[in-house]
Amino acid sequence: MEGKKKKTTDKMNFEEALKELEDIAKKLEAGSMDLDDSIAIFERGAELKKFCETKLAEAERKIEILQKSGDDKDSDKIKKKRVKVKEDTGEIDDDEELQGSLL
Repeated sequence: MEGKKKKTTDKMNFEEALKELEDIAKKLEAGSMDLDDSIAIFERGAELKKFCETKLAEAERKIEILQKSGDDKDSDKIKKKRVKVKEDTGEIDDDEELQGSLL
């Protein structure tokens, strides 16, 4: 593949991952890479896609929590709730209290 070393997704933010994913799509669409390089870059793209989907799902859950907290008597105030995030995946830890508040 190329001589550039790619960041692992645990050291990236959503915007960096999305930009790299867009670059990969352009390279694959150009069709100028050999088969081995195409497969390697496709695998990287799949990894980045999963990372971006996870980040978007996490953001969506946080928004739902914020919106749900506005349904009580102080609906004009948004309450923030501290959320535990798994270090290795960036996903929200399952917390029964949070899960129940989304229902």
